[in-house]
Amino acid sequence: MELISLLYGIYPRSEGLRKAYGKWEKGQIDGAEISQKINEESSVYYDLVREASLNYFTDPLFNWYDILRPIALSIEGITLGPLARYKATNTFYREPEVARIGKLGDVKSFREVDENPPFPVYHELDSESYLHFLPGINSFLAMSKVKGDISEVRNGLKRRYLEIIESLGIKRLLIYEPFEPKDFSVYGDINEATSTFLVIGGSAGKFKIDGGNKFFSIIGNDPYSYAKYCEVPGVKIIDALSTRIGDDVVQKMKPLSTDFDKMIVANTESFDFLPRVIADKKVFSFKGGE
Repeated sequence: MELISLLYGIYPRSEGLRKAYGKWEKGQIDGAEISQKINEESSVYYDLVREASLNYFTDPLFNWYDILRPIALSIEGITLGPLARYKATNTFYREPEVARIGKLGDVKSFREVDENPPFPVYHELDSESYLHFLPGINSFLAMSKVKGDISEVRNGLKRRYLEIIESLGIKRLLIYEPFEPKDFSVYGDINEATSTFLVIGGSAGKFKIDGGNKFFSIIGNDPYSYAKYCEVPGVKIIDALSTRIGDDVVQKMKPLSTDFDKMIVANTESFDFLPRVIADKKVFSFKGGE
């Protein structure tokens, strides 16, 4: 069985970038300076994942406080509400308050915003291994306070996602659905627009999608449940909540080797839960190393 490595989600900032964030928050450096620091940090990250020979990796999202803000701060009619806890962790996010799904702002250019370092949404990389990252539409709504008809809001978000895909010319997109939805029919048009990797929480359950286009990959805890809905199934196996380095990926995947020709191996959560020094070492465990 061919193992294909994938690292997704927010990557922990270095101590240097954390200090730069502190200066920016205190007004000691401006938006252009913090953006330059983020670009420099991203370059270091991309060098690391190349050295580790990862097949796929997302934007490390160094310029965002949480995974929801790229959307919450890009669309008219969405504001940031109070702090909310992310699952049973010590990580918090600002709960989006969705009054309506309005126009999409400029996601490509440098521009100042409240509550976050400046845009663009992504600090892009020209690489076949690079994946753009978007929070799952279902999970975004589950983590938000929504006013009005939830179906209209969901479809409105889908239209904005399609605009983002077209505006940025996205060829490969990772969508993260951590809150275990069962209906993925909202992604039918998105699957037609780009090669889509879907990371889900829990098991697939009664998995439902519309349209003939499959996801490129669906990555979760049980590849058997959703293999028929994607080209390459995946499994979350690199523990992002433990500081132990030596994940023996090859041994863990052996029970699946007779049932699948290819399998994507990914992290269980964002590495942002780990100290940076541990995360940097853990990147090399995707290929079975230490």
